[in-house]
Amino acid sequence: MKIFYNTSTGNSLYVAKIIEDNFEDCELISISKALKENIKNVNDAMIGFVYPIHYGGVPIVVNNFISKLNINEDAYIFAIGVTGGGGANNSFSQINKLLPHNQKINNYCTIKYISNYTRMSKNPTETRAKNAIKENESVLFSFIESLEKREINSKDFKSVIGDIEYKLWKDYYKNKDKKFNVNDNCIGCNMCKKICPVDNIIIENNKPKWSGNCTDCMGCINICPKEAINIGKSTIKKNRYLNPYIKREELL
Repeated sequence: MKIFYNTSTGNSLYVAKIIEDNFEDCELISISKALKENIKNVNDAMIGFVYPIHYGGVPIVVNNFISKLNINEDAYIFAIGVTGGGGANNSFSQINKLLPHNQKINNYCTIKYISNYTRMSKNPTETRAKNAIKENESVLFSFIESLEKREINSKDFKSVIGDIEYKLWKDYYKNKDKKFNVNDNCIGCNMCKKICPVDNIIIENNKPKWSGNCTDCMGCINICPKEAINIGKSTIKKNRYLNPYIKREELL
């Protein structure tokens, strides 16, 4: 089994690792690395996608990856949307449209943590994050049992309004990094560059510079050990977030 995961704060990686621990033959693959390595053909009998919900749907890099994927026509496919408390059904609909050979998701699950979209909201404290993870343990382990039995849980997901809003965010809201800036707290560790899923960050004079191809994942902001990266002035007083059970190095 292969699980392709996308993560910027570690939540989706955490979920993927829990699943990995319960299967003998399971490989975790970062979607951003898979894109960079041009992985397109996957022949495993079981394939999973684990990702955060971005604006009601799949992250841009997940969309790009699955749209180019060629997989075993008989594969058992599952998807897990890790949300900030909302639904993930629109993401499942998007994946069904992106899969080749008219394939559909065989099983799906929504894991509801707490929003960490730094641009718009305040990030959870470590205590709140741990509580949310604990509260969702039963949901995740129940889904793992379902995967072990290869249960089929599929339906047609439809969300016209969600599709329109997502498309506006994905395709028309350009320059998502327009107000990004870095202050003198920067130590030149390059973590922001390493975590960026689309190589949108270049380093000039030992500091990051954004190139206008941002996917709005907030990875660079949250991983910075000195909280030196901000969006204008709106995030200066906001706390940063990383999954409390995932190390920074695992995200790079």
